[in-house]
Amino acid sequence: MKIDMSPPSITLRLRQVSQLRRACLTLAESSEGQRIRRIYAANKSVQRTSLALGR
Repeated sequence: MKIDMSPPSITLRLRQVSQLRRACLTLAESSEGQRIRRIYAANKSVQRTSLALGR
């Protein structure tokens, strides 16, 4: 399978990544994200995410 490297395709992928990043950050700041950080504080993945978010 060949990846489409045309400028419109690259632009589309960059926009989608940006939207997904914003959605993830919004969810991480939600009450459910806070609950997960509290309950699973010992989880390495949760620790890395919290550190990346500056918490």
